[in-house]
Amino acid sequence: MAHGRLKKVGVALIGACVLVLAGCGQARPKPELSAHSIKPDKPVSIYIPSWQNSFSPVNTWQNVAKAVEKSLEKDGLEQQKISVEEVDLEQEIEDVQKSKAGEIDVVFPAGQTAASRQQFGNLLSPLPSAPLLKALSSSRASFVTTLPGSPTSISLPSMYEIGQMEASSLLEKIKNYPLTPITPFPLLILLPSLPSLPQSQQDCHEIFEGMWSQLSPYFEKKLIYDPAWNGGNWQDLMVDVTTKLTLQKDLKKIMDQAKETENSYLAPLKEPIPPSLLPNIGAVLASNDFVASQIGGVLKNMGYQGTVADANTSLSDSTQQKAVKKQAPPAPSLAMGPQAQKEVAKALVKERKAQSWPILIGFGALSAALQNVVNAREWSTGLIDRAALASAVAAACMKEEKGALPSSQSVPAVTVDENNFKQVLIETGFVSPTQAGL
Repeated sequence: MAHGRLKKVGVALIGACVLVLAGCGQARPKPELSAHSIKPDKPVSIYIPSWQNSFSPVNTWQNVAKAVEKSLEKDGLEQQKISVEEVDLEQEIEDVQKSKAGEIDVVFPAGQTAASRQQFGNLLSPLPSAPLLKALSSSRASFVTTLPGSPTSISLPSMYEIGQMEASSLLEKIKNYPLTPITPFPLLILLPSLPSLPQSQQDCHEIFEGMWSQLSPYFEKKLIYDPAWNGGNWQDLMVDVTTKLTLQKDLKKIMDQAKETENSYLAPLKEPIPPSLLPNIGAVLASNDFVASQIGGVLKNMGYQGTVADANTSLSDSTQQKAVKKQAPPAPSLAMGPQAQKEVAKALVKERKAQSWPILIGFGALSAALQNVVNAREWSTGLIDRAALASAVAAACMKEEKGALPSSQSVPAVTVDENNFKQVLIETGFVSPTQAGL
């Protein structure tokens, strides 16, 4: 039996040899190459802005470029074929126009943005640039960019998406609060603006629209309210971030308005209101970490105590996000009887005397704000995962290497709070424990 098996194997081997010899004169079909199975040989130029963000975000342009380099090398591109250039917008346009066929340009739009945008970090959906888009379209080189409107664009989060993300972070944090129209949750919304800059106001509008997409059902049913805003014009929520002084001045006005509003709710008690009684602020959507750190300073000076970690977020087992859509619009609080109004007023006084630290939410992962998150003075911040961005850029470059048009991709923002701080920032090497204040 063993001899029979050997004989069959021998026949099979002879047959295989015959087939190989028969095919010697024929061209073998080339296997289809995937984006990661080719040996890249086109040189890649990475253009990053030369301007420095004065708010020192975790994502600097230099470490973004290094992340892209690392991803390209991981995909097989030799280090000597990768170059990084720090440029202004004019130089970037010139370099793109001079690029040659057979090269790939990775273009991060280099136009310097206003301070109000820099407060959100570096990696945002860039503002449109017709001259740069024209240069890219007419370039002989292949390119990958984050510029909107480009056929090979990797999209970054917009102001709308950031607003949406912050509101979602708040709703997740308070999901077990017993939200009722009798004792609505007090929330301050702050939109950072440079009053002289139309683009800044457009950014504010987009942030607000993103927040409102999540919050409007709660405001409409009077489960959440802003004690410093009458619910009318969204522009009334803008704060002037031209300087720290102008911002702090606006923040003081907002806190005074909140105090005045809440004092009016205490009228049924018919007794003097102590001037030292602080307004009850449950949370602050600060839009970015710069505003969050400034409002944090104001709160501390006013006498608010504790941290977000002290907030009791398990007061009820019900999930209010699901219930809110089913509830009928509540009757006005004035419809309550005199005794009920007094009970509500007493409960509000108790909350105000507690001087509890509010749930403070920002964005940008600015270096100066990281310790606030570690110390639970700021509940959450957010940033774009530059490793995910670098991976998307490298994958797009590999498609260009192959001669294929990269498909559009988007890189979302990541919420960073006490639950995932170490996982997102420390374990990835984005910041060291010392930099984070650990």
